[in-house]
Amino acid sequence: MPRPAPLASDRDHHAGPHGRLQGRLPATRKAAYGAGQLVELTVESTLNIFILFYATAVCGLSGALAGLAIGAGVVIDAIVNPLIGSLSDSWRSRFGRRVPFMAVSLVPIILTYNLIFALPSGLSQAALFGWLTLLSVSLRIALSLFTVPYQALGAELTDDYVERSSVAAWRWGIGIFGTVAVIMLGYGVFFTGPSGISQRSAYLPLAMTLSVIFLIGALVAIREGLGVRGDEAVTATSQGSFHRRLMGELAELFRSATFRILFAASLLFNIQAGVYQALGLHVITYFWGLTPGQIQALGLVSVVGLVLGAPLAGPIARRVEKRSLLIFSMVGMMVCHSLPASLKLLGLLPLTESSLVAFLAVVAFTGSVMFALVIISFVSIIPDAADQHELEHGTQRQGLYFAAWSFATKTATGAGVLIAGVVLQVVDFPSNAAESGAVVPIPPSTAGWLAFVHGPGAMLLSLTGVLLLLLYRIDRTAHAGIIAALTERREGAANPE
Repeated sequence: MPRPAPLASDRDHHAGPHGRLQGRLPATRKAAYGAGQLVELTVESTLNIFILFYATAVCGLSGALAGLAIGAGVVIDAIVNPLIGSLSDSWRSRFGRRVPFMAVSLVPIILTYNLIFALPSGLSQAALFGWLTLLSVSLRIALSLFTVPYQALGAELTDDYVERSSVAAWRWGIGIFGTVAVIMLGYGVFFTGPSGISQRSAYLPLAMTLSVIFLIGALVAIREGLGVRGDEAVTATSQGSFHRRLMGELAELFRSATFRILFAASLLFNIQAGVYQALGLHVITYFWGLTPGQIQALGLVSVVGLVLGAPLAGPIARRVEKRSLLIFSMVGMMVCHSLPASLKLLGLLPLTESSLVAFLAVVAFTGSVMFALVIISFVSIIPDAADQHELEHGTQRQGLYFAAWSFATKTATGAGVLIAGVVLQVVDFPSNAAESGAVVPIPPSTAGWLAFVHGPGAMLLSLTGVLLLLLYRIDRTAHAGIIAALTERREGAANPE
């Protein structure tokens, strides 16, 4: 198939080893691609903020069973993500490698996303657990079918070391408006009134409204994917049965020290984030004692931080190495996540009412900026690691590299939810705390343990990830050498003497 004619704004670029452009991409292309991130961030934000609270405090499922059901995606994603990554790496169609997977995922994503917030009432614990598990697993599979090829598509837009940070920033900056929609529509529209987030009937209308938003983003990204399919890297067709081939590809990935460092660090970071997000509503409601209005204000402040993190990432990445930015932002995020609860548990935070909310808002804003920089740094580093892998092993594994990232993100978050559910069970958090439509008091010791696990306890996981990242070695000079070597290899293969 002939490649599409280049845009006028692309003509000053030069091609990398796969025919992809180096130098700055037009903002319109980055924005169109970035719109697809609305799918993941809208769905994930809704789940991370509301699902554990909805399943336990609203629907009455025990904490351990809810955590197990929501975290069931850990096992499923361990199988599905590498399968999808490998398949999309070698797929052949007139629509390209990535777009077909993205397109077929949309209906099951929307269906399962809405059903998971419409759990039947009057079921036994076993039946409710089974229903939630089925929907949780199905939603994770459908979401992986979109996100893994979508993420790999972004790696094929450009080979430029710095421009990849810009692409990641655009993707995050647009996608985060899915989180904005979740918070503003949730707290500002559907959960208003004295019952707040305890209104069972409000969850499904919220999910249906959010579905329209991320569907539009998905369609825009698919259109962009169709427009750039001519720039996709050419991969050799692997031989042998699929399951044997996949096992060999995964073994190849884990032979790379760079891959092992990034995989383990992202896994630890996302488990910590999963615990923090899953217990967030419990802690802010029962430990800090904030009202629905204060929770909404705090959520909006956090979202502002997430949005502002995107435009900061590009300029900073042009001046410092990606590893330095990643480590700095992870440390900053850990401090913000653990500081408030630690101070209060130690009796060093005498603030109350408006002064307390103001303090929490400042910390939440700063922590959200740091979190955005962490995600953008990770996403921009992964294609560089995939380039090194191709140079060392002679194979292109962009799909599998992003499958590993997707696995670490989703399954580790699921593991964090599972840990949070077990913690709720261990500290005797009442499963019907909001079943009557109103928040009831819980023992201070229970609230204190929740806050400890939510903040300083979970922080230790990310700290271990930071120590691992000290071993990462690809900087801009090393990456320039990798691209030069790949270009020379490709040119030699295309023009043998």
